[in-house]
Amino acid sequence: MVFVMPFENDMFMHNLYEQKLKRDFHNDKRSPEQIQELFGALGYENVSQTILNRLSKLSNIEGLNLQKRNSHFQDAVEISEIIDNLVEDIEMDESEMNELRFACLVHDVGKSGPAEATPEEQQAFVDVFNLDFNQIIYTVNNHEVTPQELTLQQALQIKVDEGDLTEERADEILTRIVSAGKKQQEKRFETKIGKKIRMGLLWSAHVYWSYDILRDQGVDNRVVEVAASHHMIDGHDPARVGIENVDPQMASLELADKYQAFRVRLVIADKYQAFRIRGTKTHEQTIEILRSLVEERLSDQEKVKQLYLAAVGELDKHKDIFEQELELKN
Repeated sequence: MVFVMPFENDMFMHNLYEQKLKRDFHNDKRSPEQIQELFGALGYENVSQTILNRLSKLSNIEGLNLQKRNSHFQDAVEISEIIDNLVEDIEMDESEMNELRFACLVHDVGKSGPAEATPEEQQAFVDVFNLDFNQIIYTVNNHEVTPQELTLQQALQIKVDEGDLTEERADEILTRIVSAGKKQQEKRFETKIGKKIRMGLLWSAHVYWSYDILRDQGVDNRVVEVAASHHMIDGHDPARVGIENVDPQMASLELADKYQAFRVRLVIADKYQAFRIRGTKTHEQTIEILRSLVEERLSDQEKVKQLYLAAVGELDKHKDIFEQELELKN
């Protein structure tokens, strides 16, 4: 169960959070106890051990030959930092801000696998989500396929061939994920989680698993909705909040429902982090990609589109801050 503690001194808590957030971004492995300290600085005491253990796994990339610079938990930390910059000029009390920070930090907890997964199975899912597939097209059995079209078994074999995984570890990962798939309770996917699941489907499943894990562990429903809606613009809405449900009288970030504004900002910050910080795009290229994405995905929903374009505009105004922080981290 998560308990939110009232702040006696918001500035003190904010400074404490900042200190713990930026402890060492080049060595981001964190124990469950360190992650609880971070949440405690946000006023969240007694976060479930399940959440802490899963996030700790997501903070650890030791033992893998990876090109990616960050763990998935560090990605979440950086998204929280992006959000902090986005809302610095907006009137929002510290408790509201901390709800959004908490949602940022836990939004990818589902990359540790479904709620039913054992600790060993969770690690297998974490290892799969840590793997990079940087080619646009792969040739498998004389057929050209995108990374999203690869089966899990094919993807692991490619990583073995590239030297990123040993045969033994790949077999272990596959065995554990197949085992987790046999316990799969929900019916939201077109196929069971197993060796032949397409990677695109596996990658998209994490938002549904985040939703299940956070809800099952007693996180406030509104925060769960924010955290689990970060791929809403891609058509993944496990909380079923509905991307089109915008009051025409509130179709601006300043007037929108608080949690709706939270969701929009997290969606855009997550995309920015993926293209700019994890990827190789410049700030200008990323902003153009985001605007095009919003225009394409929301072309028939004008009010919603304006909310997302406003969030992209907020990002663009903070270019200098983002560039400075990225330079420091490199």
